[in-house]
Amino acid sequence: MVESMKPMPITSSTRPGPGRGTDIALLARLANRIGAQVQGTKTLNLFGAVGRARRNFLPWLLYSGSLMPFGILPRRQSELVILRVATLRDSRYELEHHTTMGKRFGLSDADIEAVKRPEHGFTGRTGVILDATNDLIEHRQITDEVWERLRDHLSDKEITALLLLVTNYDGLATVMDVLQVPLDEKR
Repeated sequence: MVESMKPMPITSSTRPGPGRGTDIALLARLANRIGAQVQGTKTLNLFGAVGRARRNFLPWLLYSGSLMPFGILPRRQSELVILRVATLRDSRYELEHHTTMGKRFGLSDADIEAVKRPEHGFTGRTGVILDATNDLIEHRQITDEVWERLRDHLSDKEITALLLLVTNYDGLATVMDVLQVPLDEKR
């Protein structure tokens, strides 16, 4: 984990965690139910957490969904990016959730283990995408060297989509950490 990103000690146990029932938007309850079935869990605590902000839930869901699963980047690469963000941010929730999803979309156990290592070992397009992810999480910027490599492998719209994907999942990791949202319970 990045030194500056180490979590501060939490001194309160009154964090709300995920909402349930009428605490959350109706659409969040529906998304929670459907998502849990797809994931093989009892709930998707992410939807319960974000669903508390009723007015923000639908716009957030549309935005987030437009990045993944309906994004510009190939799904396999999107899952690797999300796992890299989760690793760098030490987000257990996103790591667990996207390990399961990544396997559904072609990631091998070796891919998943590699993306969690400090030196991920990927090359070419995937390697530079993960290097850019590292730069964004660690420095909130992309180095000139990584930028030039990105330009060799991605179009302008793909680079923009990558920036949005990384920062979206960085934000989700923050929400999940601050609210102390527990892992989804398996069925």
